[in-house]
Amino acid sequence: GAGVAAVVGSFLPWASVSAPFVGTMSVSGVDGIDGWITAALGLLLISYSSLILRGRGVPRAYPALAGLAGLSLFGLGAWKVADLWVSESTMRQEMAASAEEDIFGIQQAMSQAVQVRVGVGLWLLTLAGLVGAVTIVLMMLARHREASPTGNADTADNSNG
Repeated sequence: GAGVAAVVGSFLPWASVSAPFVGTMSVSGVDGIDGWITAALGLLLISYSSLILRGRGVPRAYPALAGLAGLSLFGLGAWKVADLWVSESTMRQEMAASAEEDIFGIQQAMSQAVQVRVGVGLWLLTLAGLVGAVTIVLMMLARHREASPTGNADTADNSNG
């Protein structure tokens, strides 16, 4: 599910900017290279999960690659969200700084009217990366427990006397 959500989120809007006289403009992930990278990482998660669901043997490095893909999706999404917030703040500061020369206050009013919003695709992508990474780590831990000897239960019984 996380892989499918990452691929879908790559094509949905990542950000939108609304400004007076200009209207609203939105940008999706695939408008740049980042969206194609996130779609490929989502496909990696999908291929890993399909191998697991089919019960086929999975190479040892594949769970680690899928975990890194999930972490990369989460990291890229979180970085893009933070970058949008910083860009909005910087834009407002620059417009307010130059507003001193604006005797009619038009630029100050414009800086307050411009709105930058994080799109649903970027939120979906970030959440998919987090869910994918956590799920893969939990799966790896479960497999490690299954593969380890059951000496833990014997140790607990011996400690009771």
